[in-house]
Amino acid sequence: MLLPIRYFATISALALVVTFFIPSRITATETSPANQEYILGVFPFVPTASIEGIFAPLAAEISRAIGRPVKLRSASSFEKFMEELQNRSYDIAFVQPFDYISIAKPSGYLPLAARNDRLASHIVVKSASPVRSLKDLKGKRFGMPPKVSAVSYMNQVALKKAGLNPDSDVRMVYLASHQACLQQMMIGKVDACGVSPPGIRLVEQQMQTKFRLIHATPEIASPLFVIKKELPVKDREVIRTTLLASDLKGVKPPLRSMFLGDVDKPFRATNEQNYDLIRNYLKLLGQR
Repeated sequence: MLLPIRYFATISALALVVTFFIPSRITATETSPANQEYILGVFPFVPTASIEGIFAPLAAEISRAIGRPVKLRSASSFEKFMEELQNRSYDIAFVQPFDYISIAKPSGYLPLAARNDRLASHIVVKSASPVRSLKDLKGKRFGMPPKVSAVSYMNQVALKKAGLNPDSDVRMVYLASHQACLQQMMIGKVDACGVSPPGIRLVEQQMQTKFRLIHATPEIASPLFVIKKELPVKDREVIRTTLLASDLKGVKPPLRSMFLGDVDKPFRATNEQNYDLIRNYLKLLGQR
């Protein structure tokens, strides 16, 4: 079933909470730590309904594999998610790579598995737009997700490499989400959008339209799952195995297609070295 258009304007103001329960052989009176729930947090890179549609079946897979409840949560904004991550509110989290380096790793999270692609920002315009290159964005309104999102960092790097100053040559417009940016571009509020390919695919599916790509940034390591380092090693390994084996068959076809893109398996193994480029980008932007 296709998602309502109202989800494109902004992410729901309410946090997503979906709980999957462990098998019925465990009764309500069994309250040992081994039976307590884990919280799975997902950063709000797509509307809440899409997060639920993709990650609720995955949370159910993890719950069955480890034999304990897994509660799915997101947040009303990137900033709120970052705050919860820093406060260690999540036992497991799906985070964007810049948040891994700047928040999750210093807060004691370990990498589990990454999305099975490479992350890029695709800078797109409407098909009839006169904008043909990054240099054509000088003096234009350049829309993107919140300033703290991964693609927004990448957009700033792209502008710098093209000889443009993000603070003066371009009117940077930060919006609530990838989808909100594309919607604003469609009604002429911004001249271009720098967003993630899945966000573009989702809006193109929903709105029956096509955008024109003017620039794709170099790829960086993908968003990844992290887990608190103090959780049992056995659980960490079972969750890692479950993620690497998952095919997201429980996800409805339109969402599964949007999330997977051209790959067969949604997640792959990852390690610390895959995120070295993120450190370099943060230094270039004066963030570290």
